[in-house]
Amino acid sequence: MLFGKKQPFHQSDPETWKRQWQSLVPPENRDVPITADGETVIAFVQIGRFVMMLQDGLLMESAFFDVCGFFQRAGYHVVWLMRCTQDIHNGFLKPKGAAEGGTRRKWLWKSPTTNFGRWTSDNFNATILLQHEQLPDEPLPTCQARILQRVVWAESDDPTRMIPGRTEFLTADLPATPQELLRWLSGTALSALRG
Repeated sequence: MLFGKKQPFHQSDPETWKRQWQSLVPPENRDVPITADGETVIAFVQIGRFVMMLQDGLLMESAFFDVCGFFQRAGYHVVWLMRCTQDIHNGFLKPKGAAEGGTRRKWLWKSPTTNFGRWTSDNFNATILLQHEQLPDEPLPTCQARILQRVVWAESDDPTRMIPGRTEFLTADLPATPQELLRWLSGTALSALRG
C-alpha cells in the first residue's frame, strides 16, 4: 500500500445488513406492524417495550423524528441503530479519543444533517446506537464483538439551527456487543448487562 492511500472499504448492502440485525431476535419479532391512532408503522424489531429501527448511515431526515414520535406515543422505547462505518471511513464522523477510563468515547460529526445535539437533549424515550465497526461473520445472538456505542450526550455549535456546522457527542459502551443489546432488549437493565 502506498503511503496516504486509504484501504478499500467494503460493507454489505443495506438489506443484508438489516436482515443480519433482525436475526438477533426470533422471526415473530421482526417487521412487526405497530398501530396507534389509526396509523400503522412497521418496526424492524419489536421485543417487550422496545422497538428497534435500523438505518444505514448517520443521515437523519425529518422522518426520523416522526417515526420516533409515533412509537413513543404508542408506548414504546425507540432504539435507533445506525451503521456508521462508512461515515467513519469517509471522515464525516471522527472519534476524538476515549474518556472516563475508556468506557466512553468523544466524537466529532462534521457536516451534520440535523441538530443531533438539540434532539438528544429533549428525547428521553429513545436511544441512538452507533455501529462503529463491521459486523462479524457469526450469529448475532451470541456475538461478543464490541461494535456498538450508545449516544449519551451531544452538543452542536449552534443549538438554534436545524442543521448546525458541526456536532460533538459522547457515547458509552453499554450495550457494546450484539449479545448485550439482545439482553437489554429482553429486559436486563443497562447497569446489569455486565454483572
